Formats: sequence, C-alpha cells, structure tokens
Amino acid sequence: MRKICLFSVVLFVSWMSFVFSQTPTQIIRGKIIDAETKITLPGANIVLMFSDPLKGATSNTGGNFTIENLPVGRHTLKVSYVGYKPAMIPEILVTSGKECIVNVELQVLVVMSGEVEIKATVNKDKPVNPMAMVSARTFNVEESRRYAGAIDDPMRMVANFAGVVANAGVNSNQIMIRGNSPKGLLWRVDGIDIPNPNHFAFVGQSGGGFTIISSQVLNNSDFYTAAFPAQFGNALSGVFDMRFRNGNNFRHEYAIQLGLQGLDVAAEGPFSKKQSSSYLFNYRYSILSFLQYIDPWMKNKIPTFQDLSFKLNFPTPGSGTFSLVGIGGLSKITAHVLMDSTQWHKLDDRSESILNNRMGAIALIHQINLNQATLLRSCVSATYNFIGHNENLLISSYGKQPVDSLKHQNLRTTVSVSINHKFGARYSLRSGVMVNNLSYNLDIKSRNPTTGIFQQVNKGKGNSNFVQAFIESRTDVTNEFFISAGLYFQYLSLNNRYAFEPRLAVHWQVSQKHAINIGYGLHSQLEDIGVYLVEIPVNQGISGQPNRNLNFDRSHHFVLGYDYSIRPDMRLKIETYYQYLYDIPVMPGSYFSMINSTGDYVNDPLVNSGKGRNMGLDITFEKFLTKQLYSLVTVSLFDSKYTGGDGIERNTRFNSNYVINLLVGKEWTIKKKNILGFNVKGSFTGGEHYVPIDLQKSIMQHREVLDEMNAYVPRLPSFFYLDLTLTYRLNYRKVSGILAVQIKNLLNHQPDVGYLYDEYNKTIEPQKSLGILPLISYKIEF
Repeated sequence: MRKICLFSVVLFVSWMSFVFSQTPTQIIRGKIIDAETKITLPGANIVLMFSDPLKGATSNTGGNFTIENLPVGRHTLKVSYVGYKPAMIPEILVTSGKECIVNVELQVLVVMSGEVEIKATVNKDKPVNPMAMVSARTFNVEESRRYAGAIDDPMRMVANFAGVVANAGVNSNQIMIRGNSPKGLLWRVDGIDIPNPNHFAFVGQSGGGFTIISSQVLNNSDFYTAAFPAQFGNALSGVFDMRFRNGNNFRHEYAIQLGLQGLDVAAEGPFSKKQSSSYLFNYRYSILSFLQYIDPWMKNKIPTFQDLSFKLNFPTPGSGTFSLVGIGGLSKITAHVLMDSTQWHKLDDRSESILNNRMGAIALIHQINLNQATLLRSCVSATYNFIGHNENLLISSYGKQPVDSLKHQNLRTTVSVSINHKFGARYSLRSGVMVNNLSYNLDIKSRNPTTGIFQQVNKGKGNSNFVQAFIESRTDVTNEFFISAGLYFQYLSLNNRYAFEPRLAVHWQVSQKHAINIGYGLHSQLEDIGVYLVEIPVNQGISGQPNRNLNFDRSHHFVLGYDYSIRPDMRLKIETYYQYLYDIPVMPGSYFSMINSTGDYVNDPLVNSGKGRNMGLDITFEKFLTKQLYSLVTVSLFDSKYTGGDGIERNTRFNSNYVINLLVGKEWTIKKKNILGFNVKGSFTGGEHYVPIDLQKSIMQHREVLDEMNAYVPRLPSFFYLDLTLTYRLNYRKVSGILAVQIKNLLNHQPDVGYLYDEYNKTIEPQKSLGILPLISYKIEF
C-alpha cells in the first residue's frame, strides 16, 4: 500500500513538473473586414512577423483566420489584401489563459495611374473611425491596466493624453478637455449615447469615483478632444466612443479577480458554434471600507458598488447580425455620524448622509449588409440615471435635523437608423437619424440656514423629444490626401430650438514621415433637460419654467496639427487650437455661467448671452511598445476665459493653464513564458480657479456666502501625482495568472480641491483630495 501511495505521489509530481515545464502555446484568431461597410474579406493574407519559420494564415470565406501553436508573449501581425492598404498590428499580447482575438478593419487603396506601393505602417494611435482626422486617437484594453494610475479604468487612462486634465482629487476620475467643463463630454457605447457611466457621480459631471464599464469587455475605442466628425453631436468638448467586443465564439473562457477593491468575474463563449453566436459578461462587486484606514477624509464613510456589462451577439445566415448590449451600475456611499458629541470637532463629525447612484443602458442593435457597398444599422435603446442624496445633522440632543434631500431621475428612449455606403475606392458616405424621448424628474428640498425651515428649493418634471441627424463623407483624393466633411442637425421639441452644424477635416501626408491635419467644427449641446424644465418656487408658490426657452450652448472649434513619424515606433504630434463659445446660459448681472458647471442645480432664470474662449497647444511624444519598452510624454498649455451675465471677462473654473505627463514602462520575459511589467507616471498640473468664501458675511448670515467680486481670481494649488503599476503574468499550460500592484498617488499628496464654510466652527475648511490609493489584486484566466 505504501509503495502504491509513493508511486502515486511520484507520478503526480512528475505530471505536474511536465505540465509546468512545457512552453505554453496559444491561438490567435480573428476576422478581416472592410472599415466602412464591415463586409468580410476572404483571401486576406495574415503573416506573423519575425517568426522562424514564418507563420501565417489566409482568411476563409467568412473573413476568419486562425494561427495555432504560438508561444506566449508579444507578437506582431501584418495583414494585406488586394485593393486595400496593408495594416500592421504590433506587440499583441498572447497569453495561455485566453485565446487572442484580433479583428482587423482595412481601408480601400486608391489606385492611381502607374505603379502603387503602399507599405504597412504601425499606426497604433490612429482612430478606429476612418472619418476622424484631427484631435482623435484610439486606445486599447490592455493600456488601462498597463498604464500607471489607470487602475483598470479607461477614464483615468485617457488622462495621459494631450489636452486632457484629470481631476485634482484621486477619488474622482472626472476629466476636463482643453479648458472646457467636464459636462461637455459625450459618452457612447456601441453607437448609443449614454449617461455618465461612473459610480458616485452627479449630474453634469464627466466622471465619478470608479467606472461602471469594465475594461475587460471593451474593444479598441476612440477618444476625441475637438472638431469631431458629424456623426457625434450634443457635445461641446469631446467624445468618449467605446465599443464592446464580441465574446469568443469558439471556446468558453472565464476570469476571476480578487483584490482590495473587491470581486471581478467574467465569462464568454459560444451559444452555438454553427451560427457563431456568443456571449460576454463581466460583473464586479466592491466594498472599499479599507479606505477608512488609510485616509482621514474617509473616516466613517463606506463606499460600495456593483456593476454588470454584457454583450450577446447573434449572426444569422441571411438576416444580418443582432446584438444585445447592456451596462448597469449601483453605488452607495454612507457617511455615519459620531454619536459621542465630545468628538465633534467639525461639521462632518455630526453629519450623516447617503448618496445613491443607479445607472443603466440597454440596446438592441441590428446590422446588415444590403449589398457589397452598403451597410444598414438600426438600434432601439433605453438609458436610465438616478441620483439620490439625503443629509441629516445631529443636534446636541442627538435628534436628527434634515439638511438636504435630492432625487434626480433621467430616462431616455431612442430609436436610430444609419447607413454607410461606399461609392468606389475614393468616396464613402454615412448618414443617420436618432429620435430621442427625454424624461426628467427632480425634487430638491433643503434647510434654509437663515430661517431653519426645511423647504422646497427646486422641482421639475416633464419630457421632450430630441431629434438628431447627420450626413458625412470621406474623399480619398489620393493615398496621401483625404477630406472628411459633414453636417449635423439637432432639434428640441420642448422649445422648437434647432441647430445646423458643419464639420470639416483634412489630412495631408506630405511625406512618409510628415503629415498636416486641419479641422473645423461647429458644435452645440443641450443642457440637462432639468435646466429647461425646472419650476422655481416663489413664496411657496410656483412661478413656472423661466428657462424653458433657453437655446443650446454653442462652440466653434479650429484645429491645426502636425505629425512627425520619427521612426516606425516613435511619434511626435503637435496640435494648436482655438475654440469660441457663445450662447452660454448665464445669470443676468452676475458672474455665474453654465460654462463653469460641474453638476450645479440651477433655480434662477438664465439667458443665452454668455461667451467664452479656449486656446492652447498640445504636444505628444510617444514611443510605442517595442523591445519591451514604451514611453509617453504629453504637454498641454492653454488659456480659458469666459464672460458672465455681468459682462466681465474672467478665468474659467477650469483654466489650470498647464498639465505635464511623463509615463515610462518596461517589460521583462521570465523563464521564456512569464512577463514582469513595470510602469511609472508623473503628472504635474496647475490648480483650478474658484470663487472664494466671504467669511464675515457667512458668519452673519449663518450660511456660506461667496465673495462674488473676486470670482475665479484665486486658484487652488498646483498638484503633483506619482503613480506606479507592477504586474507579473504567469503563463501555465492552459491557465494564466496576473498579480497586479497598482498605486495611485504614491507620494500621498493631498492638495486642496475646494473650500466649504463650516457653520459649526465658523471657519472655512479646505476639502482635501484622497491620499494614497493602493490596489492589489490577483486574477486567474482559464
């Protein structure tokens, strides 16, 4: 018996040694399609560069290809097809735990007289959208983990790009683009407009605490910072255009991650291999109670959140492809009161509050090729956003006195249709229309600090139809000179306001290394529908809706850019821009302007007489990942001014003037199969401007009174953040594990991010940023 047991142990150990000593291999599979019409391209040639012996594949009748038995690590693919520009996809990460799926969209080659030779080039930063020629770049999922400070959040990752200013607080991923308010950003997922997809967010913000959308479900996506194409509207500053990938339609795959931030579970696989249908979902649950022990500001505060992202994909033999896409998130942060009054040292100590966020979006999408040159896409979607906030103050008798109560709900239902048509190799056309129904419900009550009465402050309810339409084209004059032009239209039935917006972009590839880009766009944006429908109480009565007839905010964008390809893996990009904003809602005779809003609730009459302007220079120097080394340096210099209802020009709130980012990363291959990654980022940013508090008047009136004469004259201190990411990926035979240590704000810098009047102490209290944020996790993929 002992011999049998000993033999079994030896056999098991030998088998384990054999398994873990084997060099892991994996499959690269994918599909080759036309960038405009999305038709499949059979017979495309796919080559694995630098392989010995040379490996490759040819796409089949469905455009699919497979390359088997690849060693884990980084690989580069070259794709070529007759009549199309060749493409190079560099440094693809192949791991043992999941099949690597690479879908490639090729652009048509314009054939001129004489011989044409187009070399495959690495355009890692080139946007997915062929209509985008200025102020746009793509990003991928892997970068959101690899880039220090991103902490698996695409919103924090784009803060590395030129023209983007991250929020001064570590606890927020809100971003500002080229001096504009964060509310000017448009969020999109698979072609549908969605509310702010972040936990712990307020209306009007472009961010929150953590993203609702897991990077694990994202495909390569685009980020725009100005003069975006005509298919995007109702935005003043930029567009975050995210795309969900399809699940693996050949094999079931799973991933489980545990860490300080909670639990993360993902699954994908085929419904039916015969029909190539697939599912993909990711669920996260997090309790961030550990923050109480590393940062005083989080004392007695417990943030929790959960979210779900999914995509179900159903191709059919002759009826096109049906997809069901959805995201949803719940978040809550509870601040508990200190029950011992001897420990009350500031207002927060005797305040209890609950913030609830609910956000969701779901879309049914149908896509079909009517012929080889025409793609029809239709979609029905619904989005929902709810913010609830309640705050009570514990008085000396330990009774609760209500201070604030907020309930804000937005619901949007949308039907959209778009069509792409290609008129030969030189000319392509896109057009589409979206019909939206916007529903809104707001109820705000607050304690009057003078009378002590808890009363109605803001109330509104209603709905309106919002119609959007666009037409745009791309003309490839030659293989070096491209023009994109379009027209966008929007109409609000609530007050019969409408806008026509021309867009134009030109790209000239002067030589193989040098290119010039020019862009212009007129852009307009609807304020939150609640601004139009708000009912203002007067002497306990209702005065109606004074802002019902407000026009859209508007902005002219002018961009001039220069690209220098120093070598295949190194780029220098320079863009200068000017933006003129007008028809901005302001309060007559006041400094107040919606240009500075980050989610303020307005209960005063507004008029469209405000103006503003942003001008600046963005510089990007990037070395793409080659030879296991990469770097990114961005410098943004800008000036942002506005004129309020009093006719005085001032700094905008977001005029921080500069932001400098330096990011460096290195990878090492361990034992020919494992990858150790190191990334560090430094960010130096000017502080925002703010309206100071008049302490004496605040004490006299028992409430916070602002010093309006000095509005946006002082500024918050500049801040410097140092972020660090360490990852170690272990590749076994069919399983991979990833250990990640991600540290945001390594130096524990806590700058002032604002100031509040504390009635309890009769003082002005600084609001501090969250300190060091360490996130440690281990993930298994199989």
